[in-house]
Amino acid sequence: MFIAEGLFMYLTMEEISTLLNLLKNNFEHGILMAEQNCPMMVKKQKYHDTVSKTNAVFKSGTNSARELEPLCPGIRVAEEHSFNEEMRKHSLRAKLFAFLLPNVNDRWATLVW
Repeated sequence: MFIAEGLFMYLTMEEISTLLNLLKNNFEHGILMAEQNCPMMVKKQKYHDTVSKTNAVFKSGTNSARELEPLCPGIRVAEEHSFNEEMRKHSLRAKLFAFLLPNVNDRWATLVW
């Protein structure tokens, strides 16, 4: 298993494709857990709590992990979850955020091959 925590948003889609193909071509079977953000965050990254305080740059975003599948034939999304799923359990503010902006928060996906 490989974990790409917070990695994909810092790579271009071309770089993600290269990474996925390298992993798939060098490991017969694999599970990759990857965090991703929505495309809007690429444009609004100066407001993101971590990027606004560093020199990091968001280079890509997806509306769904399914957008990653065409980047590397043979890789498929096993599951995808939003951080909103957990956040909305803890406060009214988080429930409102999850309801009004369900796809804005980061998501993690499990990719398999």
